Amino acid sequence: MSRPEDSAVSSPFIQSPAEPANGSVNPNGTRKDFLSDRAASTEIDGIRGLMPLEGPGIITFYTPLSSNPSAGRPNPTTFPFDSITLHMKPPLGGGEKRDVELDGDLLDAAMQYGPSAGLPQIRQWLSGLQTHVHGRAPGNWTVSMGSGSQDLMSKAFYAVLNPGDPILMETPVYSGVLPTLRQLKAKMIEVDVDDQGLSATRLEEILANWPADQKRPRVVYSTPVGCNPSGCSASKQRKLDVLAVMKKYDLLMMEDDPYYYLTQNLIPSYFELETQVFPEGGHVLRFDSFSKLLSAGIRLGFATGPKDVLHAIDVNTAGANLHTSALSQAVAYKLLETWGIDGFLSHARCVADFYAGRRDIFEAAANKYLAGLAKWVSPVAGMFLWIDMSPAGITDSYKLIRNEALAKGVLAVPGQSFYPSGKASPHVRVSFSVIDLDKEAPEGFRRLAEAIHDKRKELGLE
Repeated sequence: MSRPEDSAVSSPFIQSPAEPANGSVNPNGTRKDFLSDRAASTEIDGIRGLMPLEGPGIITFYTPLSSNPSAGRPNPTTFPFDSITLHMKPPLGGGEKRDVELDGDLLDAAMQYGPSAGLPQIRQWLSGLQTHVHGRAPGNWTVSMGSGSQDLMSKAFYAVLNPGDPILMETPVYSGVLPTLRQLKAKMIEVDVDDQGLSATRLEEILANWPADQKRPRVVYSTPVGCNPSGCSASKQRKLDVLAVMKKYDLLMMEDDPYYYLTQNLIPSYFELETQVFPEGGHVLRFDSFSKLLSAGIRLGFATGPKDVLHAIDVNTAGANLHTSALSQAVAYKLLETWGIDGFLSHARCVADFYAGRRDIFEAAANKYLAGLAKWVSPVAGMFLWIDMSPAGITDSYKLIRNEALAKGVLAVPGQSFYPSGKASPHVRVSFSVIDLDKEAPEGFRRLAEAIHDKRKELGLE
């Protein structure tokens, strides 16, 4: 993986800094002023708050791992599990099947209430992974586990936004974040993407012209690699440009990166590049997911970033669901421990190669039937094509999908689903992850092309 150069940051967006922000960074690189009022005023209850004090030689007369003092920690003698055997497939890159045992202390931890931030074993392993992959020395950041990165992002929005607060959103945006933001009544500011994702130029324009009588945004959200839905990936220089704008206006980046490892050449992350622009850190909150690499059903993801923000997320977890499934964490940890970091990265490269091969076949079918009718960015990561039908004169893909496409027996996700405003869009999102590439993909594109021609006839364009 390429590493960022040690030279000074170069970006046109850092030449004319605004007045220094009022926010302060504490010695640990964390930012309490990024927290919402709710998060800043809430702590883990007194019982779970005692948990970090446990240790060898300490006798506890309380039930530290339960947020309900009347529930208590169950006696593990009553649990019916003695061991769990995990039958592992051969590695995608070749090798033998393996069986590993989940037993002893790790099984005991998997069967019991656990820390809200996650099992120490897997958090330590993932901290090592983040240091290895992103080049960040331990110290001014931490890792917390969640029931998928979706769970962590939802809690993060509550941690950094007050009701009605503005938030800068790359657009089109991953639609899964919209329900939580609507519940918060957040003012979602659409920031256009180009073929490299979030536009630093557009971000600067919005912030430079922000009305003086309105509350300024403190948070920007982006899916920088293999973006769902656009398929765009931000280059290293683009990320540095965005970070320079963030420095000028003192912003926190929510880096939602579930497709980071689904690229054949890893791109330096915002989390990696952060210290080139913010030496003190504390301005990038990163989300990783195991859904695309290990299992979607295991519901396991992890967040990395400022300690105060992660603590606020942990407080939310303590009150909402106590902690992410300890069994899921233990299963994932046993797999990761068996592989080691090099084995994990080898598996990730094989997964990236797998999806790249599917993309090539899928795109060939799209080109065969949609050439001249549509255009798209060929994704270097992820599992989606964001098909722009404006070359055919289509302005509203929702109407096309609901009428002409459905009549032809083909469906895709209309673009308006990915805009906070719900505005009409000429795009549709299609996925190549599980579709039958030999039969369904070419036939689906043939039907979509017919639907486009039918719509063009209705519009008087043919």
